[in-house]
Amino acid sequence: AEVARDLIGPALEELGSMWHAGNVSVAEEHRATALVSRAFTRQAASLPAPPLGAPRLVLSCLAGEFHELGIRIVAEVARSAGWQAEMLGANTPRECAIRFIALHRPEAVGLSLALTAHLAECIRTVEEIRRVSPSTKILVGGYAFRHDGALCGLTGADSCFADAVALRDWLLANRTARRACDEPHLESSCAAVSDALRKRISARR
Repeated sequence: AEVARDLIGPALEELGSMWHAGNVSVAEEHRATALVSRAFTRQAASLPAPPLGAPRLVLSCLAGEFHELGIRIVAEVARSAGWQAEMLGANTPRECAIRFIALHRPEAVGLSLALTAHLAECIRTVEEIRRVSPSTKILVGGYAFRHDGALCGLTGADSCFADAVALRDWLLANRTARRACDEPHLESSCAAVSDALRKRISARR
């Protein structure tokens, strides 16, 4: 989380300023973004995997948002905080994201908003998530909030984050999801699954 906030974030903002000024091309900007993604993912791979039954966080870019590096980084931050993280990717149609959330009912959903022009889409998405999965916590973050904190109150989300450290702290404080194996009527099924996995993992190949 500190690497994302203190190193990657400022570097990418500088890169964006260089592109806006015409000092780097789109190709160079895309190459730099790919290098950051690869290096960060490689570093994050050394962290332990979330435990079985960890709470689930679904991450998605809003419809019209094509900047998905942020949610890639956030996914690794979430895993390091003990959450399962799943990404729906860039430019996810709202109706598709809503169907996925309604089906899987994650403990939390994270929406990425890079451009303030997509605020109305963010508000509509938050409203629809609340309708199909009332117990899911809705988190929003992205470039737009780093420069205009007032946007947070307009989204209708439960929490808003301008950097990865603040998000990590929230995830650590809210890592108390109900686990399927804690339900008495599912104990035997969970035990059977665990035994099957243990045998498969220990089998010689």
